[in-house]
Amino acid sequence: MIFIKNKYKIILLKKKNVLKLYRINLIKNKTMESIFIDFLSGTYNFRRKYNKQKELIIKAMRTKSKKNITILDSTAGFGKDSFVLASFGFKVFMIEKNLIIYKLLSNGLKRAYTDQKIGKWIKKRMILFHSDSLIFFKKRKIIPDIIYIDPMFNKKKSKPKKDMFLLKKLLKNTNNEEKLLKPAIKLAKKKVVVKRYLNQSFLKKKKPNYILYGKNYRFDIYNT
Repeated sequence: MIFIKNKYKIILLKKKNVLKLYRINLIKNKTMESIFIDFLSGTYNFRRKYNKQKELIIKAMRTKSKKNITILDSTAGFGKDSFVLASFGFKVFMIEKNLIIYKLLSNGLKRAYTDQKIGKWIKKRMILFHSDSLIFFKKRKIIPDIIYIDPMFNKKKSKPKKDMFLLKKLLKNTNNEEKLLKPAIKLAKKKVVVKRYLNQSFLKKKKPNYILYGKNYRFDIYNT
């Protein structure tokens, strides 16, 4: 898959079963960066192995009922939060609207299935769909206990990491997280969890039932 966006050429290319996204500067004729999803990498596994119990997102998802909790990640992205949640035992349905990100994520999941340590539970607990979350909500094929909303490109002055910077370029003006809150509250059995930076206003200016604060961000929690 090849397409042009502004002065950049974006290429999806598979090598040795690994699907990678390349961004090439057409003016300088130079590859700017390449990204791919690897659930076996240090970035993903550090959170799973060493930081899971301290993860604020785990605390945000806890309910009185501790077994068989289902979560719908309505903005899956690269699947980092979904991976942590699944490693803790939650079953996570992941929704990704953008076809490029969906293909990267799908490829990363399929490669992870073959791993002896984490392959079985990834296949069982991380279920990916290519869809617009608003449409997915309306179909009501899955009614989860919790719906998670992470607006990927909240306003922030500091320069984002390489993978997030590239996604921001690809998904500019395509986000609809503001529209997700109301239907998510109607659909979820127990609660909706929204990730925000500390200084940001509430999504749709709707005050949550309670808030969990971290160092750089917070989780706004709406009971349903």
